[in-house]
Amino acid sequence: MNIIRTNKNKECKLKLLSSKSWKCIFIISTLTIALFYGVKVYISSTDYGSKLVGVINKVQNEKSITFNKNNIYEYGVKGIFEDINKRYKLPEKLYISNDLNIKFEKDGTIIYFEAFIYGKDKNEKEKTYLIYYDKNKSKDIKLILNGIANSDYSNDKLLDPLFETDKLISIKDTVSNWNENEFGILYKGKVNWESYRDGIVLINKTGEKIPLNLFNGKLVGYPVSIYVPGKEQITPVRYNLLTDSYWFKYLNTDEEDISNEIQQEWNVVEGNNGTKDEFYLYDGIRYKLNVDDKASGSFFYSLHKTNDSGNNWFVINEDPFNGAVGETYGIYFIDENIGFIGVSRNGGCEGELYRTEDGGKSFSKIEFEEKTVILDNGTSITPFDYPSIPYEKDGKHYVNIGQGADGDYNGNSSLIYSSNDKGVTWEYIE
Repeated sequence: MNIIRTNKNKECKLKLLSSKSWKCIFIISTLTIALFYGVKVYISSTDYGSKLVGVINKVQNEKSITFNKNNIYEYGVKGIFEDINKRYKLPEKLYISNDLNIKFEKDGTIIYFEAFIYGKDKNEKEKTYLIYYDKNKSKDIKLILNGIANSDYSNDKLLDPLFETDKLISIKDTVSNWNENEFGILYKGKVNWESYRDGIVLINKTGEKIPLNLFNGKLVGYPVSIYVPGKEQITPVRYNLLTDSYWFKYLNTDEEDISNEIQQEWNVVEGNNGTKDEFYLYDGIRYKLNVDDKASGSFFYSLHKTNDSGNNWFVINEDPFNGAVGETYGIYFIDENIGFIGVSRNGGCEGELYRTEDGGKSFSKIEFEEKTVILDNGTSITPFDYPSIPYEKDGKHYVNIGQGADGDYNGNSSLIYSSNDKGVTWEYIE
């Protein structure tokens, strides 16, 4: 009896245990299945949501613009931005985030470009534009709005220098020298060339070329490079514009001040065509003035020359100013015989211009026709006493005669003299 009861109790316990196990297994299985398919449904829904957001963003921010001004010879670089500006008003001052790269065919047809630009609208709200064009993929410019730019608004990245330079150069004439079918234009903003000079072409605000050998120090600017894609052996032509435009003053690291060094060299190029103490002529020939002695603000110089780009120097004249003292403010040679040196006197209040026609072995002071000015009170003065270093234009040489550090007559105005005989005689113009 006891045995039978015991067996029944065991059988009941086993049935109870078996029932609980199956319930657990059922619950776990159900949860596993629900979790598995729930995750799949979630992933599917979120993936769809992401795609939907992407589609919405694309519709809102990606635009297509008809590209009409697609010939670089006819419309220049600015033609790209003029087409964009018809549909979307661009900020007046634009900046480039990385660089602008354009490729075009031999007939000037643009086949590719890309750039990321930004600026602020009239309400000081930032606007960004990723612009892209590939002729093989679409006839339209692709424009993506409302991106995230590294918008530090540094003047190093201004686009205005590109537009101004583009107006003054002939891209067609430049590439005509290369027997290729495809060409490129690259603009990165401000560049410091240090000692590198290959392919650099200096131009002034009228498009005239300026001899590169006038710059013996650092050269900073906003070059526009024209090159042949995939042909590194062909040196690009790098146009570097020197101008009086607002952006030129930002060539200094300190963007609030004009760089004294660059500005001095710019003044030299525009007005004097020489450098302060050294002049590059051609084929490795240079001249320089060495300070041999200095006392109480007075300098004593000797003139040196090199024929091998500075490897060896020799003295031409141990005393070019015949014992006179002062401080030079420029040197310029027309050729290996005729040259000029300017000397400042009395703390910069007056200057003198010396000329040589024997390669610097001897110098003589140039005498200019003196101009007298009558003031309102009847006093006679001769304020124009500071001649610049001569510069050449259209086959003539010119000199501006200013007033020195102590001059203030008529807004510190100056006179202009010209010479048809390389500085032997000078005629007053205005």
